[in-house]
Amino acid sequence: MQRYTLTEYESASDEVRKVYSDFMATTGATEVPVWLKSLGHSASLARAYWQRAKGTLFGGNLPLPLKEMIVFTVSARNGARYCSACHAQSVLSLDKALAFEDLQALLQPESGDHLPPYYAHVVEFAMKVVENPNDLDDADFGKLMDEGFSREEICEVIAVIDMAMMFNIYTSSLRLDLDPQYRAIL
Repeated sequence: MQRYTLTEYESASDEVRKVYSDFMATTGATEVPVWLKSLGHSASLARAYWQRAKGTLFGGNLPLPLKEMIVFTVSARNGARYCSACHAQSVLSLDKALAFEDLQALLQPESGDHLPPYYAHVVEFAMKVVENPNDLDDADFGKLMDEGFSREEICEVIAVIDMAMMFNIYTSSLRLDLDPQYRAIL
């Protein structure tokens, strides 16, 4: 059963077209992705989801490749097929030192050894947050601070994790089809 409808740019309301156009201008995309078109029936939802993603991914101090790696790992951990595929592609386009096989290896137990320490510590932290944020202790924060992250940047890491969880729930519940340019990793 198809759980969603897509609103194409041409048939969207003027307000939704503004959201679509802002997405494409901000990301450099030439097409509106499935996740956003699935929200196109409601200008307020499309705007809210896009503003959340835009503010979290394109604002703040952390570099975009790190944020994309966080979203990828959280999404893969949650089994979110759409988000893991989308953000795997983003990670690979932003960090040419990584290959698709590196991301596949990351999905295996004890795979942190395949990542540069900068990524590995954040991925470890993110997995602990996803598992149970109440289990975080000062040592978890200390590891990131030892890696050079400020308290403000750690809050930003948590905000990225939280945004990923929101999108994981949305895209997985609807079983969104992958955009043609995404390569399934799960």
